Amino acid sequence: MSVIAKDIQAHWRVVQPLFSIRYEDEYDRAIVTLNALIDEVGTDEQHPLYELLDTLGTVVHAYEEKHHSIRECDGVEEFKL
Repeated sequence: MSVIAKDIQAHWRVVQPLFSIRYEDEYDRAIVTLNALIDEVGTDEQHPLYELLDTLGTVVHAYEEKHHSIRECDGVEEFKL
């Protein structure tokens, strides 16, 4: 295995779990990481971690769409019993 592949593999083990959210505990960890990245990166598109922030945000959004979807209503419907 090349030196480059070994270097990438070592780092990949750390970030790979963030890109595969299957369970609620993985989602919770991803949210903690996402919030930390938001605090660190903010909206600075030149920050070295901006792409990670953007990608993790997309992964979290996809999980939320599937597992935490909000049904469509006009707002008043939520308060009706």
